[in-house]
Amino acid sequence: MSTIPFGTKRTRRWLPWASIAVPTIGWLVFGLFPSVATVFYSFTEYSGFPGTPLHFCGLCNYHNALNSSWTDFETSVTVTLKYVAGVTVLQISIGLGLALLLRHRRRGFGLYRALIFMPQVFSVTIVGVLFSLILDPQNGPAEPAYHGLFGSTSAFLGDQTWALWLVIMINVWMFSGYTMLVYIAALRRIPPELYEAASLDGAGRFRTFRHITWPLLANATTVNVFLTAMGCVGEYALIRVLTDGDYGTKTLGMYMFDTAFGVNPSLGYGSMLAVAQFVITLVIGSALLFFLRRREVTL
Repeated sequence: MSTIPFGTKRTRRWLPWASIAVPTIGWLVFGLFPSVATVFYSFTEYSGFPGTPLHFCGLCNYHNALNSSWTDFETSVTVTLKYVAGVTVLQISIGLGLALLLRHRRRGFGLYRALIFMPQVFSVTIVGVLFSLILDPQNGPAEPAYHGLFGSTSAFLGDQTWALWLVIMINVWMFSGYTMLVYIAALRRIPPELYEAASLDGAGRFRTFRHITWPLLANATTVNVFLTAMGCVGEYALIRVLTDGDYGTKTLGMYMFDTAFGVNPSLGYGSMLAVAQFVITLVIGSALLFFLRRREVTL
């Protein structure tokens, strides 16, 4: 049976170029151009309103952000670092613990894994509204439980002391299931002969975990720590729904959005914050990859 060629020779020659043209144009329009524009606006005093003048001021926005004793910029960076550290430590610890408990193929464990992973499927808005209702100090079910345990009341998400930690714990609740699944996949790749040999040598659970399980989970730990930390640096949606950035929860992403598109917008200063967030993300990501890759080699 003879085959029918797909188009002419010229068509076949230009088809690969046409197939990559669309995503390339999309990247240029929605990726590269906005990034370059953001860097440009960071050197200007521009409100963002159409028709308003655009004044080039050089490093004025960067100078204003760093030249005060304790600016909103520095506060938002501090909150962001606390948020990244808290979520990463708790999520990795809880995810690893759940993976160790549910790694075996036993009856019912598949259901437990699905239930733990399920919160990640939910929309951030749904999760935020749900916990806002639960933690409502007036009508939420958390208030009677808290009063029964501690004999006092709390504003929860309206409390400067608890708000950031509650947001951290809600984020961990949402995404620990993904961390667990990554660890379970890595645990199942560990040869069982190693555990049998350790058992014959009289090694207990702690020594087995310390000298076999934990070193062989180095690659999975690198993936989990990196993805968790990078996902938290630019956190915005969950905090917006839960606290709107109040009560000590305004991260750099929240501060950037409110500055660029708030009531009194300053697109120039907001663009500077976006550049700063990119630099912070790059520094944290590079440092994590360096130390985690180095740890993989030394273990």
